[in-house]
Amino acid sequence: MNYVLKSQHIFTGLKDFTEPGAILIEDSLIKQVAPSIEELTLSGDEQIIDLGEQLITPGLHDFHVHLFTGALQLVCVDLHDTKSADEVIQKVKNYAANHTKAWIIGFGWDNGGWKVDTLPTKEMLDEHFPNRPVLLNHLECHYCWVNSAALELAEITATTKNPDFGEIVRASNGEATGILIEKAQDLVQKIAYSFSEEEKLAMLHAFFDLTARSGITSINDMYAPFSEFLDDFSLLFQLEKEQKLKARVYLQPRMDGDLTEAHHFKQLYQHPKIKMNGLKQFVDGVITGHTAYMVEPYADANHTGMTTYDLKAMKKWIIEADKEGFSVRLHAIGDGAVKFSLDAFEEARRINGHMGTRHTIEHVECIQPEDVTRFKKLDVIASVQPYHIAALEQKVYLERLGEKRFNRTYFSKTLLNSGAKVAFGSDFPVVSIDPMREIYHAVTRMDSTYRQQWGPDEKTTMAETLRAYTQVPAYGCFNEDKGGTIEAGKYADIVAFDRNLFSIAPKDILTTKVSMTMLNGDIIFNRKPASSLT
Repeated sequence: MNYVLKSQHIFTGLKDFTEPGAILIEDSLIKQVAPSIEELTLSGDEQIIDLGEQLITPGLHDFHVHLFTGALQLVCVDLHDTKSADEVIQKVKNYAANHTKAWIIGFGWDNGGWKVDTLPTKEMLDEHFPNRPVLLNHLECHYCWVNSAALELAEITATTKNPDFGEIVRASNGEATGILIEKAQDLVQKIAYSFSEEEKLAMLHAFFDLTARSGITSINDMYAPFSEFLDDFSLLFQLEKEQKLKARVYLQPRMDGDLTEAHHFKQLYQHPKIKMNGLKQFVDGVITGHTAYMVEPYADANHTGMTTYDLKAMKKWIIEADKEGFSVRLHAIGDGAVKFSLDAFEEARRINGHMGTRHTIEHVECIQPEDVTRFKKLDVIASVQPYHIAALEQKVYLERLGEKRFNRTYFSKTLLNSGAKVAFGSDFPVVSIDPMREIYHAVTRMDSTYRQQWGPDEKTTMAETLRAYTQVPAYGCFNEDKGGTIEAGKYADIVAFDRNLFSIAPKDILTTKVSMTMLNGDIIFNRKPASSLT
């Protein structure tokens, strides 16, 4: 089926504003874009869809997703927005009453937003779940809360050693408290995350139904230690065969120095909709857990955080990967981790020359002033998640960093003004994949209170925000010739919103709905039929 999409508000990505127009779609491609339907070259067989005052944009591209963990979160207990340990436990009890699987798994609690913000303990869970194992992932997925039954199944005792880049938090008597930090989570997750192929496929179906409803036509799946026990990328081919793969998937597996395995992975995943896009690794952890790597010690702890691996070894991996043509994406939250990442990319460019790689730093939550301009200089993309400023608490960052460094957190506009390429994503399941939340917090900078702003000077315009959600991710995936903008010859990956984001009040962004999503010229989601002129 060929289509003509008509609207009073089309954002092609080529200008900073919308224009009335019409788009001719033939097969999987945009054939023609014109100011009016009369200026299109039509055969007469097209279905004409008049979207009226609805906004048309390129399909959204979430540049940072954890696919399988996000798919799992959809069938687990959702603990986002809980305000106390008691509220978490009540939600878990309600969920457990209606679910019979051995493990109870949840996502999204954050004690930083509780009135009593101390870390919870296993005893709080043991009182209600003495025999059934419980695993509750913190909002950032860098630490988790478990009960005694989970610790027993994982064989975690008073004598269990901490793994590298991980900690089993212990009480004064040496017993585990129930909080597992960074790689210590693996001890429990590798047991809890045991699912059949059928269960994983059901999760994936739910995930891609969600992306279609959200107007997301492309995602970047990012390696994370907490997803390795779930990942089975071969299942994506099964979905594609069933015509149920409702988004393009760009894969970033683990960078670990084994480039033979990386080349093998690249050969396996070169499908037009399922493609390896580079390698990913973590430099550090998170600020809330004191595991982000800082240049100077934390304001509330006498250390600078930690790194996942020896930095000398990691720099060697980066240089070698760059030489082999692999783009590298580095999780770097602390200003020390960001500086190291830029230093490593700079050395790779110096030693190898520019290999055509498109390296990226993920999160960039805190940055030294002198490092801002290095993104453009080194041709490094900044991957930012705008909704994080509402998912986490300003007061916690102030406590951890002090005011001076706090004022250098969560830059977006500053990076854009320096000439850097800035891409947006969600980090789902850390926060909701709903792009309306990302867009709202990008243009308003509202924090979790929805009354106070976190860095008001970092607000981006709607045009900048949408480009960061479309055009820059396409560039980051070497797909700028086929995606990211509405132009003739590009994929017909298009989304329509039920109102014009450029003209509505910011508060109305949160209630804006996707009315239609198109992938490869096929309508994969339609909230309600638009008026047809044929």
